[in-house]
Amino acid sequence: MGWSRSGRMIAAYLRDNWRNLPYETGASIAAAVELSEMTVIRFIRQLGYSNLKDVKEALKSAEPREGADVEDLARRLNVQNLQNEELEQGFQDEVSAISEVYKLTALPRWGYCTDLLARSEFVNIVGFSYVKGMALDFATRLQLMRPQARFVEKGCGLYPEILDMSGRNHCLVIVDTSENPRKAAHLAERVRAQAIPLIIVTDRRSNWAYDYTELVLQAPSHPTARWSSPAPMAIALNLLLSSVFAAIGPAAATRYGRLTQPTEQIDEPPRPAGRQLILGDL
Repeated sequence: MGWSRSGRMIAAYLRDNWRNLPYETGASIAAAVELSEMTVIRFIRQLGYSNLKDVKEALKSAEPREGADVEDLARRLNVQNLQNEELEQGFQDEVSAISEVYKLTALPRWGYCTDLLARSEFVNIVGFSYVKGMALDFATRLQLMRPQARFVEKGCGLYPEILDMSGRNHCLVIVDTSENPRKAAHLAERVRAQAIPLIIVTDRRSNWAYDYTELVLQAPSHPTARWSSPAPMAIALNLLLSSVFAAIGPAAATRYGRLTQPTEQIDEPPRPAGRQLILGDL
């Protein structure tokens, strides 16, 4: 966090995509983080390397995990009867994106996020833009495995439920994918000022999140022919729930079982007497 904003963005990209660095150029990295190529080169030199080639040489000794290459998985899968090339490309993009999401679980910050969600006394969840529903679903299912987790409606935009918890052991999760996150950024700024632990779940296009926290989980946003798929974001949130469930342990299983038991069925009121409706009446 001591680096500049551009430095944090480049560092995050290199950290999350180091297995693909042999195929990267300074220009491709710059395009991915929406900075100039010269800014990328300056950052690499700050790390003690002369150029990107030196970085690649330093990484040659790292052995990839078996089956880690998502492209291999996509190539091995052969789905028949897809109607056109657009569907075929969409399938390949979806498989690649889902595999990339699972790689997030190997990052150190994934463990930090899991621990915060499992151990904090209170967890608040806020959602913006078209992924608000995903945030609500995440909050609802988190409530089934631990107490004091809630979805916070924006209301008048003041968020007293979040900001008026001085001295409490709590954290905040922001779910947003907007490239112009005015509301999310405003809330994140206030939360950072109060030193409230903050997790931001977003997509690869939303580099703004690193301005406010290191605990950023970026799901890939591989576009189809017309729009970006929401599937990677949903899977990232679901994996995070699974990690929290495992971290809490038996208490989560007990609570989940108790809260998901079906309630006693309420008898339907008797139908009024009268002529029975038959199919021919329709």
